[in-house]
Amino acid sequence: MSEKNKGMLADVAIYAVAFAAAAVPFYMIGNIFVAAAVFTALATVLVFIASCALKDVSVYDPYWSVAPVVILLLCMIKYGYWNVNSIILLSVVTVWAVRLTGNWYITYKGIGHEDWRYAMYRQKCSTPVFLLISFFGLHFIPTVVVYLGLVSGLFSIQKTEFSPLSLLGVAVMLGAVLLELLSDTAIHRFLREHKGERRTCDISVWKYSRHPNYLGEMSFWTGMYIYFLPLYPDKWYLGLGFLTIIALFLSVSIPMMERHNLERRPDYAEYKKHTSMLLLLPCRK
Repeated sequence: MSEKNKGMLADVAIYAVAFAAAAVPFYMIGNIFVAAAVFTALATVLVFIASCALKDVSVYDPYWSVAPVVILLLCMIKYGYWNVNSIILLSVVTVWAVRLTGNWYITYKGIGHEDWRYAMYRQKCSTPVFLLISFFGLHFIPTVVVYLGLVSGLFSIQKTEFSPLSLLGVAVMLGAVLLELLSDTAIHRFLREHKGERRTCDISVWKYSRHPNYLGEMSFWTGMYIYFLPLYPDKWYLGLGFLTIIALFLSVSIPMMERHNLERRPDYAEYKKHTSMLLLLPCRK
């Protein structure tokens, strides 16, 4: 069996145990938001323990895309939320999750092959400091922001009345999934064609944005909020958790990737001069 398949089996087992264990307190708690928060917090702690045991923070990588589907489905089952809103949202989130998890699988190499960001922290920090960074920065904070982004979805699945205006949110979410698909497909093709070269991907949507994949991810969670808004116009402020996801990308993910690309790719500085950082805009001359 290949290292990739061995790693996949290990990850499936870890997530199955984590979700099963977290489901116990989930079913004991009445409030949907508290139950979902406890579920995702406990599952994250268990995944963190597994990542420490295997010395591989990348064990957590699929959590971002897998957990929202599991949380929505468990809430629908436990609370009996089977209505047009819950079915639409679960369907769209599942499409997003399958695509994002599929992209992770394409680049996955097996246990022990950490993302360069995790390896950088592991190399630069002492073990106690790295464990703190790993738990809070690489596991728990991403879990918290995803939960906050999902709050609008947890509200929406409770609403039995459907608003046609929510379809705008569906369009934004599906458009975001398409943008991410185009981004990842283009960069995988570019890397195959320029294997071993340190060139910057500037084809397809990468002509118009330096981070179209991040734009797609931010747009997806914005779309979930747009879906929620017509259903709860008087509670608009309760769904603003998606802004924490946008803040995470703008303050951490994008700056870190910018520095990494400037260090590794000789042509990135020139590419940066002519290409929008985030929004899809015509090339600057």
